[in-house]
Amino acid sequence: MTVTDPARSVFCSPRFYLDLPDAQVVATDALLRIQDTIRETIEARAMSVVYGEAGLGKSFATRAALAQVDPDLVLSLEFARSRPGPKDLREELFTQMRLGGKMPGTPTPFDRLLLAALPRRPYVIVCDEAQQYRRQCFEFVRNLWDNCSAGRPAVVFIGGHEAFETLQSDPALASRIYIRQEVLAMSEEEVLTVVPLVHPVWAGVDAQLIRHIDTVMADGSMRQWAKITYHVLEGLRRDPGGQLNRRLLNWALDRC
Repeated sequence: MTVTDPARSVFCSPRFYLDLPDAQVVATDALLRIQDTIRETIEARAMSVVYGEAGLGKSFATRAALAQVDPDLVLSLEFARSRPGPKDLREELFTQMRLGGKMPGTPTPFDRLLLAALPRRPYVIVCDEAQQYRRQCFEFVRNLWDNCSAGRPAVVFIGGHEAFETLQSDPALASRIYIRQEVLAMSEEEVLTVVPLVHPVWAGVDAQLIRHIDTVMADGSMRQWAKITYHVLEGLRRDPGGQLNRRLLNWALDRC
């Protein structure tokens, strides 16, 4: 799980916000740090947390790093419903591990089944949108990890500050977190470097214009930049002879 070129480069292909066409993944500072966190967590078979504000690319960068892991080993616990409970986690693990037979109907035999199955392979449990988790979910994952002494899974929690605060507020959980990786917004300098590489529509655009967009709207958020880019492309599609100028940008920004 290493980047062959330490410079900014195209990396791998998780899905962009809005499935932004022609976008390319760039090795931002956050992505490289998350890549190191994932690699070290897997090597140590430990539990770590990647956290920060919405839209900064936590899940995106984690998926990019995990793209180099055997997908059969990645158990992704992300739920459409809010506030999932331990029952949801048990059932999702059962399904993703392709365990045969009927799901146990009560927690104790269910946990025995999971504890017997998890050490068989070097699994990576990914708990995305962990700010939605109830405290019991964190405790359930911690108990699984604690009791898989024969072969623990690596565990990565991804979420907002609420997830981090929940982990920190419980000494039993906090003491088991191997790496705490906060994801911050891109700096102005990084925006000027990264944005022209993310999408060809920004290649060659004046740096002052990119700086203006980031100041008034994007604020270093990769999701915001994806949204703005999508609207810019829509404006160019509607006016094939048009150019990327202040008028078009103002129209795009008004739609964000």
